[in-house]
Amino acid sequence: MDIIVITGILIFTLMAVIITWVGISGPFLMSIFSLIWGLTTHFSNITVTYVVVFFIISVTFEVLEIFMGGLAARYYGASGRSAVFAIFGGIVGAFLGTSLLLLIGAFLGLFIGSYLGAYLSEKLSGKTNAESMRTAFGTIVGNIVSRAMKSVAAVFMGIWMIKVLVIV
Repeated sequence: MDIIVITGILIFTLMAVIITWVGISGPFLMSIFSLIWGLTTHFSNITVTYVVVFFIISVTFEVLEIFMGGLAARYYGASGRSAVFAIFGGIVGAFLGTSLLLLIGAFLGLFIGSYLGAYLSEKLSGKTNAESMRTAFGTIVGNIVSRAMKSVAAVFMGIWMIKVLVIV
C-alpha cells in the first residue's frame, strides 16, 4: 500500500512541477491535493495545520513571483520606476495572456508584459536600446527564477506529504 501512495504522490508532484512552467501554480495545486487528502481521510494524517501551512507556502510563492521580475530588473540596473513597470506589466501581461491562450498564455504574458514594462520605462527615461534591453532581460531572469523556486517548493511539499503519510 505504501508503494502505491508514494508513487501517486510522486506522480502528482511531477505534474505540479510541470504545470508550474505552464502557468498554473504547482504549490497551490499541492495545497489543494493536501486539502482533498485531508478531507477524504478526516484529517487523520494530513492535519488541518499541514493544509494551512501548504496554503501559506503557496500564497508566499505567488506573491514572490509577482515581485521577482521587478527585483531582478533592479539587479540588472533598472530604476525603481522600471521595476514597478515590470511588475505591473507582468500582472497585465499574465491577465491578458490568460484570456488569449488558455494554458501558456499566463506564462508568456508574464514574461512579455514584464519585459515590455521594464523596457519601455527604461527607454522613456532616456537609456539606450542596449541598456533598456539588458534591464528588461533581468525581468525574464527573475520570472524564470521564481518558477524554479515554485517548482522546488512543490517538490518539497510532495516529499513532506510522503513523510507524513508513509513514514509515520
